[in-house]
Amino acid sequence: MDRRTERPRRQGPVPAHLWRTMLVIGAGGFAGGLARYGIGVAWPSAPGGFPWATFTINTSGAFALALLLVVALEMLPPTPYLRPALGTGFCGAYTTFSTVTVASDQLAGHGHAGLALAYVGASIGAGLAATLLGLAIGRTVASSRPMASS
Repeated sequence: MDRRTERPRRQGPVPAHLWRTMLVIGAGGFAGGLARYGIGVAWPSAPGGFPWATFTINTSGAFALALLLVVALEMLPPTPYLRPALGTGFCGAYTTFSTVTVASDQLAGHGHAGLALAYVGASIGAGLAATLLGLAIGRTVASSRPMASS
């Protein structure tokens, strides 16, 4: 058989640490999805109104992820599960830019194109500002404390 058409050979079972990583991502994602759902149910958007729940979720998620990364990388001892659980899992499920797209499409489709454009621009701007604020606060706190040893 020609080497170019050979199928890659399976290396054996998935290592235990990868299963644990997938498990913590799933658990974090479950919690993040529940949090997003709960906020959306508690704070529904009026038809044709600004989607404040999604805007707040995505902005707070951008802040939390930036802060988490500084804390995890500069303040805490290395751990293989914190960033996957909270960053990829929780924040990944909690925030969703696709919901921004759906909400802006619905606004535009119902004759609110200006509000849709403002919503997209505000979401991007607030997300960037929240990220910068999370990084700044994290770095300020990290610079005032000694780094934890492993």
